[in-house]
Amino acid sequence: MASLDKTSVREEVSRLKADFDRLNTEGEISTEIQAVMNGLFMVVELILAIFLERSTKKNNKNSSIPTSQTEKDESALGHPGSNGKGKSENKDQARNTRVKETVTVSQVLTCNVCAEDLSNVACIDHERRVSLR
Repeated sequence: MASLDKTSVREEVSRLKADFDRLNTEGEISTEIQAVMNGLFMVVELILAIFLERSTKKNNKNSSIPTSQTEKDESALGHPGSNGKGKSENKDQARNTRVKETVTVSQVLTCNVCAEDLSNVACIDHERRVSLR
């Protein structure tokens, strides 16, 4: 496998991009070619970022290092919920409960800050309070 010098490849891509930008500012490139070349430069930069920057860490799957000496893989999603021992929660049983809701409307007659009379003022908003018993 041939080895590439990362800096020379990046310098060559930068030089080509600068030449393209110069021709573009001089008006010698059509809009269709501008779109195609900008897309190609984006793909080339993506390829450079992937292949010239990748370094694979050694672990138990790609080397002879035992599993006890490799770092834990934190990229995988964990299992939701707790890892507790004991009886598991029955969600069907929780749905079989009765919720008793009572509504009480309280009139506000005076302001609790300045004690002004509010009996002739229309209600603007309401608030809900939950009481767990």
